[in-house]
Amino acid sequence: MRDKSFQWLMAVGGAVVLCGGILPGCSTAPNYLETIGNNTAQVDAVMRRVDERIDAILNDDPLVPPHTLQEISENRPQQYRDLSLDEAVTVAMTNSRVLRDLGATVLRTPEAISTTYQLALQQTDPRFGMEAALSSFDAQLAANAYVRDDHRMFNNEFFGGGTNFFKQDANDYLVQISKPTATGAVFSLRNMTGYDANNAPANLFSSVWQNQLEAEIRQPLLQGAGLTFNRIAGPGAIPGVYNGILIAKVNSDMNSVDFEKNVRNYVSEVVNAYWDLYFAYRDLDAKQIAFEHSHETWQAYQAMQSANLQGGASEALAREQFYRFQSELQDSITGRAGQRTQIGNGASGGVFRGTNGVQLAERRLRLMIGLPITEYELLRPVDEPDVAPVVFDWNTIVAESLRRRPELNEQRLLVKRRELELMAARNFLSPQLDMVAKYRVRGLGHDLAGSSTPSAVGNIESAFGQMSQFNNREWVLGMEFSVPVGFRQAHAAVDNAEFMIARARAVLKEQERQVIHDLGTMIAETSRAFEQTHTNLNRYLAARDAVDALNANRKAGLPVNLDQVLDAQRRLTEAQTQYFQARVEYAIALKNIHFEKGSLLEYTHVAVQGSQPPVSLAPSSPPLTDPAPGTAEIASTTETLLKSAPDEFPGIKDPQSTNTLTGDSRSQLEAE
Repeated sequence: MRDKSFQWLMAVGGAVVLCGGILPGCSTAPNYLETIGNNTAQVDAVMRRVDERIDAILNDDPLVPPHTLQEISENRPQQYRDLSLDEAVTVAMTNSRVLRDLGATVLRTPEAISTTYQLALQQTDPRFGMEAALSSFDAQLAANAYVRDDHRMFNNEFFGGGTNFFKQDANDYLVQISKPTATGAVFSLRNMTGYDANNAPANLFSSVWQNQLEAEIRQPLLQGAGLTFNRIAGPGAIPGVYNGILIAKVNSDMNSVDFEKNVRNYVSEVVNAYWDLYFAYRDLDAKQIAFEHSHETWQAYQAMQSANLQGGASEALAREQFYRFQSELQDSITGRAGQRTQIGNGASGGVFRGTNGVQLAERRLRLMIGLPITEYELLRPVDEPDVAPVVFDWNTIVAESLRRRPELNEQRLLVKRRELELMAARNFLSPQLDMVAKYRVRGLGHDLAGSSTPSAVGNIESAFGQMSQFNNREWVLGMEFSVPVGFRQAHAAVDNAEFMIARARAVLKEQERQVIHDLGTMIAETSRAFEQTHTNLNRYLAARDAVDALNANRKAGLPVNLDQVLDAQRRLTEAQTQYFQARVEYAIALKNIHFEKGSLLEYTHVAVQGSQPPVSLAPSSPPLTDPAPGTAEIASTTETLLKSAPDEFPGIKDPQSTNTLTGDSRSQLEAE
């Protein structure tokens, strides 16, 4: 008896092990030497890898030293790479596996940084992804096998089956497959096989096999029933924990919107860095001109001092201003670490911070678009900020911002998820009432399979043979009911879901107010920057005329007040810088309007794969940049840094060569 049961146990066990190794794949087959033999070689190798020092992962960037002022003093030749804004965005999108920012988030909180893997991570999340939700409805295969050897003594032979010394050799085997459905029902099919060999004298056979094939259907009628609940909460849900297909779908949509928002922020940072570098070159122009003027003035007064025509005080004042402009020139070349134009500083899309030098701003732009941090070529913007007026229809852009802003869309999806959670929570206010139906076929014989066996009552088929004849069958139909008295947890879940909906809706309402506020602020900022462009242009022209007049008087030998000369030079530098700062502020303000109304990606010709196509609304917006022909050389630097400064600034015409320039420069700027 023992030999036969042991053979069956080994056969069933081998089949289970074989299925366990083949179904998942050979790569996941268990290591039996490690599991049973306590072989620690593999875990020791893993621990050694954990303890080993991780070598640096070097990227492909050339290790070029950063550009410094020393290059200027050594008169090294400088090379440049002209870059348009569209090219900068394209390069950034090509090299944007990690969506960078200027706040070093990748070092401070690397888990918070967004990457191009964000969508794939959500889809493959084994806890909250779509596949995880669908896996709750997967069929489950289960099997078990038990061997039992009993030696017992009974005081009453009735309990021992007719003997006081009971001996039994028993095996139990179970194979079952079950499948949950979207209605909450669970279909199960199981096969139960038992072997029993004992010394009870009343047995028909000394050893017997019994096999049962059973089908079961369990359908909830109240709690846990219906397509709606199961697609929201999933099978086996508990109050407050819902992870059905619909919840996973909403989570996936929220993740897609969040990724679009992160891409938008990244593109905004690239645009900000581009205009920062543009302004840095223009600011360097102003500082270079001031440096040259102050140097010329100092030399003139130094010559007059040598000829005893001026005192030492005048020469010292001119010399002080020369070194002042030299200091500002050095800062405008290298820059100082500090504030920069980035999202969140003063506005959602960032307000302009004109504090960067060329070399610092150039490194930041390289960092943002994924180019090597330092190369022998300096990046040089070739696009010019718009100077044309742009008028937006307020009602149209408000409606567009409320419809397209990613933050609002993400919050609306959260409201939908909260509403789904409330629907699921209300289901738990119903008692548990399940309808259960079972149908079973039995077979019993001396052999599990094979021919019939003679017995005291005639020839009896094997267990499988009897079962195939469906003579020994039975069915069960019933109901199971349970209810928690008071539904304390269910009521708490419903109340909590209602509060979560109220909170989400309140936040959404406040977000809409914030978006309208920020949009209005950017409309006002656009108007201010546009007017400042005209004002500072006129200011620059007046300051330039004053400097030219004072220089002409000085060269003609007329008496000139030194304080007026020095002050006029300072005013010219400030006016020139303020003019280009206003132009950059206007360009960034236009970009921020598209940021606020959710159209920045279309504005910069960027599309996120898988996102819904935006709705085009009138009036259409102008292109991000309007490069003027013939303005590829946009900046001049010191004598050794840049030699390509244009004679005139874009948008400025010499009063000596045109009759169209008046005290009001609005018509001239609009024409350009």
